[in-house]
Amino acid sequence: MAQKLRVLLCSLLAGLLVLSGCASIPRSSSVQQIEAGTEDGGGESYSYAAEGPADGADARAIVEGFVEAGRSVAEDYAVAREFMTAELKNSWRGDTQTLIYEAFNVVNGADANQYTIQLEITGEVDAQGVRTNYASHSTRAVDIKVAKVDDQWRIIDAPDGTMLEASTFTKIFAAQTLYFYDASYAYLVPDVRWFTSGSGTATSMVEALLKGPAPYLQNAVVSAFSSASQLVRSAVPVRDREATIDLNSDSFADTTDQTLLLMKQQLEASLTSLSSVDSVKMLREENDVNLASNESSIEPAEINPSTQDTLVGISDQDLVYVKGRSIIPVGGLPDVSAYDPRDPAMSPVGNSYAFLNGRRTQLLRIDDSGKLRLALSGKDLIQPSMDVAGWTWTADNGAKTPIMAIPADTETNGEARPIDVAWLEGANIDSLRISRDGARALIVATDGNSTAVYVAGIIRDAEGVPRGLTDSPMRLYPEVPVNTALWDSDSSIIVAALDDSEAVEAAQMTFEGGSEHLQLLLGMVGIATGVGERREVYAETNEKLYTRVGNSWHELDDFAQDVAYPG
Repeated sequence: MAQKLRVLLCSLLAGLLVLSGCASIPRSSSVQQIEAGTEDGGGESYSYAAEGPADGADARAIVEGFVEAGRSVAEDYAVAREFMTAELKNSWRGDTQTLIYEAFNVVNGADANQYTIQLEITGEVDAQGVRTNYASHSTRAVDIKVAKVDDQWRIIDAPDGTMLEASTFTKIFAAQTLYFYDASYAYLVPDVRWFTSGSGTATSMVEALLKGPAPYLQNAVVSAFSSASQLVRSAVPVRDREATIDLNSDSFADTTDQTLLLMKQQLEASLTSLSSVDSVKMLREENDVNLASNESSIEPAEINPSTQDTLVGISDQDLVYVKGRSIIPVGGLPDVSAYDPRDPAMSPVGNSYAFLNGRRTQLLRIDDSGKLRLALSGKDLIQPSMDVAGWTWTADNGAKTPIMAIPADTETNGEARPIDVAWLEGANIDSLRISRDGARALIVATDGNSTAVYVAGIIRDAEGVPRGLTDSPMRLYPEVPVNTALWDSDSSIIVAALDDSEAVEAAQMTFEGGSEHLQLLLGMVGIATGVGERREVYAETNEKLYTRVGNSWHELDDFAQDVAYPG
């Protein structure tokens, strides 16, 4: 990951120099013609062949054939349109929604000449590539109407969108990452989408980027592009590994040099994940985009920023560092043994700490100067998480509004802020971790007998003060039981159901859909993972501390409890 980040930042810096006035983008306003036939990037397209309607096929066969034809994306789903009347095929759109199913069945509908497609679905993808996953054995019904036209059954009414069997979906669609900024523009936050593979991928990515972030990130991240930004034509040509993005004039209204550089950086971060793209070039309605000054520059935003390669833990009633296989006392801190410290956290930047007392009724903070103060009193607090802006997060399951955000300096900036989250009302918060970029919260919550894993954007005001979480979180469906979740990268997590008496199986999940199970460990009561290249995974029982070697757990000679990476 670090190597990829170095390559991307070098590419971005080179691109910024180009935009700042190098010869490849002259400061004149000469018109650049884009060849209409040039294809955009994305690699080889994959599309199953599908059969059109057979002569004399009965109505049910027409409906079943229409479902199967969804796997042929060629010529805008031309085969699927063959099952429709002339009127419907001209208005129906196949790219607005894709239902991903494990099995389907066609049954008679409520009315004459109506059929219902019963699907067991695992997810769906909308027109902007946003994927929504569903629990196992979820179902969806799609109603289709047919009629005879020239003695042949044809579909006269069907909702927009197609249906794809799950294994076929992964061959036709591929996950791509769009990037948006955190509120400080210091970090690029990933937004994983799904698009059909092939020559139209770059176009789909740019169009989706211009429309803004996925619902779970809305108002939590920002774009360098205004809501008025659009492609002049629905095409992003790629020639000699350079993608050309021709934008309308409204895209550049009131833009500064800094805005232009941020726009280019955002495009380049998103599109250089394609194997065919190394750089991007922006045009304004076929004209070069010029900066007002050759001296203009921005600080490159970080992608997947690493945490420190040191953990904090508890040993002999004191805070300690865990570095590799060594346990080292944290120097310069006051004696905290009277609090029976548990569940420590360390800031991702600076040297401040937070921990709970043994009864989990107090959260205490130690600032960069070593000063200890009580930050929050509660009834049932969970392990804190510290973000890059200096806020400490926890949840008090004894409070009406459990999630709390605490400023670094409560004397100056006030007391802890309760974060009201309507979709968590009545739930018990089992785990809460803030992403390294500070823009997202990873939450495990239990409501009754149901436990769910969510990722939600953090909404902050202009001063960076947390005001809430986004209304439409992304829900993840782990393959293992869960009561805790940790960030493993900016787009992957590790989940587990910690238990001091059972064999615990942790799993790594990626936002692209992959999953890897870790080896079972009897009595696992804690797990720690950090964002960054070669960050070891630690697990602990009540008496031993382990590191992950390959897919095995290796016992350490020394022991610390409640170990956690910064964040």
